[in-house]
Amino acid sequence: MNEVNPFMNDFVKKMLDYNRAFVEHGLYEKYTTTKYPDRKIAILACMDTRMTELLPAALGLKNGDVKLIKNAGGRVMHPYGSVIFSLLVAVYELGVDTVVVIGHDDCGGRLLEGNDCQDERTRHFAGSD
Repeated sequence: MNEVNPFMNDFVKKMLDYNRAFVEHGLYEKYTTTKYPDRKIAILACMDTRMTELLPAALGLKNGDVKLIKNAGGRVMHPYGSVIFSLLVAVYELGVDTVVVIGHDDCGGRLLEGNDCQDERTRHFAGSD
């Protein structure tokens, strides 16, 4: 067994232990699917934790139905960024023919601006050694 980093968050350790048992017992088998989305849809949505189970449940989605791309605010921030790259792969390599962008109420990500985040990081790390 691999030695676990002593500085690792306790929850990460629990997740790794769970994953080890999950794989050893073949519990992943019921989730097996192809890389091609059955419904030929890509969804761009917010990474908000409130949406983790809610979004698939609200849309009747199961594993393998769609390509789900998540980021803060469900936003496209740059024409050559990772969201557009992911959508291009989905459309041109994985057979997606429909792209859906889903927002939600009380989204903090939609209020963020790149420069504000960068200023906050600079202030945060300027005070640390």
